[in-house]
Amino acid sequence: MHIFHHISDELEKVNKLIYKNFFIRTGNINDYVKQDFNYLYINLRPALVLICHRLFSPVNQQAVALAAVLQFIFMASQVHVKLSENNPGQEEPIDIRTGYQFPVLVGDYLYGKFFTTLCDAGIVHYLKNMAELICTINKNGILILKNPDLAISNPTAYLEAIRGECAELLACGAYLGADLAGADSGSKDKLYHFGLNLGMALGLLSRGAPARQVNHYAATAESILQHLPPGKDKESLRDLLGLLTTENTEAERMVRMVV
Repeated sequence: MHIFHHISDELEKVNKLIYKNFFIRTGNINDYVKQDFNYLYINLRPALVLICHRLFSPVNQQAVALAAVLQFIFMASQVHVKLSENNPGQEEPIDIRTGYQFPVLVGDYLYGKFFTTLCDAGIVHYLKNMAELICTINKNGILILKNPDLAISNPTAYLEAIRGECAELLACGAYLGADLAGADSGSKDKLYHFGLNLGMALGLLSRGAPARQVNHYAATAESILQHLPPGKDKESLRDLLGLLTTENTEAERMVRMVV
């Protein structure tokens, strides 16, 4: 599955920038933390930034850096969430990558890389957006972990938590990708809401929500796509929505690894 094959060159630049920062004095951060990698895990968030930028301007190095920043934030949040879910910090793990100390440091390291990458690319004016995003992700991730029955006890609060933990990252990526390209406010707002609804569908699917709930948000995202110009960018986003609404256990397994 290569939904974003038409921007493979740009995604390769993003991944090279990310992996360059994986190398530290004592080795590679993958030696200290275990992560689930698949095509969507690696490419979804960077691709959304790049596509929303491409709609208004050719991709440049700043867009590549912004895409990498969103992925750094996503990866760091995943490392911290998996720690909270799987290890209380008291058990001695067989694999140090699934323990507590090293993954905590790696998560903090990845969060730090978003700042240096913004500075190096000359887009430090997005620092406030990113800092607020990180707070939102962490706050809502903790809320869900501490309230495992929230979907039943308070469905409204649960949806708000899914929005904060998962959807806001995609919404922010879509909005800032367009903003960096000089898009008008109306277009940026449309792309923000596209990313938001895409993120809601993705977050709900990853947690086993009913198909009707996932399809509701995917359909809303699809309706926003109608306002975008035709082309490969639009078609790739439509293909992505199609994956989320397909009643396919393999597709669901892949999506669950992405969030």
